[in-house]
Amino acid sequence: MAETTSTRRPPSDGAGRRRLLGEILLTDGLITPDQLNRAIEIHRSTGQRLGRTLLELGLVDPEHVAGALSRQLGAEFLRLSQIPLHEDVLRLVPATVASRLQAIPVTTGNGVLTVAMVDPLDVVALDDIRRMTGMDVRVAVTTLADFQYALNQYPSLDPGAEILKDLPRPEVTAEEVSLEALRRAAEEQPIIRLVNRMIEEAVRRRASDIHVEPQEKGVRVRYRIDGVLKVQHTLPEHIHPQVISRIKIMGTMDIAERRLPQDGSFQIQVDNRAIDVRVSTIPSFYGEKAVLRLLDKAAPIYDLDKLGLSVRNIARLRQVIHRPQGIFLLTGPTGSGKTTTLYAILRELNSEAVNILTIEDPVEYQIPGVIQVQVNVRAGVTFASALRHFLRQDPDIIMVGEIRDHETARIAVQAALTGHLVLSTLHTNDAPGAVTRLLDMGIEPYLVASALEGVAAQRLVRVLCPRCKQPDPYSRDDLRTRHGVAAPEGTYALARGCEFCNYTGYRGRVAIFEIAQMDDGLRQLIINRAPHHELKGTAMEAGMVTLLDDGLDKASRGITSLAEVLRVVQVERVEGNGENGMI
Repeated sequence: MAETTSTRRPPSDGAGRRRLLGEILLTDGLITPDQLNRAIEIHRSTGQRLGRTLLELGLVDPEHVAGALSRQLGAEFLRLSQIPLHEDVLRLVPATVASRLQAIPVTTGNGVLTVAMVDPLDVVALDDIRRMTGMDVRVAVTTLADFQYALNQYPSLDPGAEILKDLPRPEVTAEEVSLEALRRAAEEQPIIRLVNRMIEEAVRRRASDIHVEPQEKGVRVRYRIDGVLKVQHTLPEHIHPQVISRIKIMGTMDIAERRLPQDGSFQIQVDNRAIDVRVSTIPSFYGEKAVLRLLDKAAPIYDLDKLGLSVRNIARLRQVIHRPQGIFLLTGPTGSGKTTTLYAILRELNSEAVNILTIEDPVEYQIPGVIQVQVNVRAGVTFASALRHFLRQDPDIIMVGEIRDHETARIAVQAALTGHLVLSTLHTNDAPGAVTRLLDMGIEPYLVASALEGVAAQRLVRVLCPRCKQPDPYSRDDLRTRHGVAAPEGTYALARGCEFCNYTGYRGRVAIFEIAQMDDGLRQLIINRAPHHELKGTAMEAGMVTLLDDGLDKASRGITSLAEVLRVVQVERVEGNGENGMI
């Protein structure tokens, strides 16, 4: 049976030659010739598809690649999240096969099956589907995000009752189960499928963490999606020991040790992507709790221009990071996006003309051309010890994952004062708070004033779902009434909730920033050990936009909601003067 790849004729250049993907993107002005040449070099050295290479470099959006592919092949571009998917058609290609091939059956008619594919050039996958279904195949193009959405429509992907019914109920309590019996149970197929599908589902829903929490009745499973935890499943309590043991086996941890916290890690393939999983377990009243941190190794390192920085803030940031020496600090709580911003900065600064060294805990993503070192306390590799050795490696730029103690801070300042650019992070509430933190670590004020070039504080706010957000005519007035905060005029919106955003009202996150640049006034205040409020006031007079005001700006443009800004940035009531404050 002949394969039909499309009902349209692929466009050509007039000489019968099919246009190349790079040519289409270049003609559309989506990439520059230099960017295309860079991607082609990587494509030729790795054998990876050019479109995938462009995505990993962060040069184009997935929709641009999919649209260009559809034009190149004369195939339809399908947004699967916007069209109905029918169960009888989905069942033509089992979920496991669809996941492996990254292909979703969409419609049938006249013996032809339309299949939406992330990689429509994968002829092996097309052959597999043709043989499996006995039908001609018409290929369409879709994005990875829409593919993952469609994959979640398969009823068989839910890791719930269908798997659990295969599990025998133990006749003894968890404490009475022998280690050997527990190990055997953890390696049985039902438990393996349950844990694997739980991880797969979390990855497809863009979760950053999975929490497996024993309760008095049942085991609660929550996913952290866009920074917020949400209950996804409740498992029967009798399988809790087996689930925890399975997770420990995957993370090469000690299943016999249930009284002490443990850490482990492993890697798993989901939809042809390598996912690094970091595991942490702690003993609790009802048994061990496990948290699995998910890191997509194929996630692109963003350009600075795609982090959500305002025009004003990105100009201030670039002025600081392109200086030849000094310290630039990122501040914010865990999970506020500091690492993402640091990687974006490194990507901008990276070139063959500079030597960049990093010490990280852990190394989350690899950056070509950058020497990255991972903390290994047992081997004596700490932030401070690595930093000392880096100074003998002729560095231009040094990135330290976090400044945690006096020794690391002292060496970082020394490096900055001897001609190196040092990038690092601190845990403080706002940008001026970084100065106070360094002084509290025992660094002399004159050294801080001399070495520090700039500080950026950041938070992540959820982005309103573009498909269901609705106008918000009231929250701006309510903000002034309740908090005395003046929000700018604009187009405000509320979260509503739909299937596309899993009924949360939000999909994705964007950063809000507060960037302070050092000037003579701030340096003198630091030397004088001025209090925090004086540092902040002077920074604002010099042009610093606060986290709150950056958040309000994004809310006024309908990117996020006022409620989300207030969730992330606590405000103190400001009377009379109309200036906004933050605590």
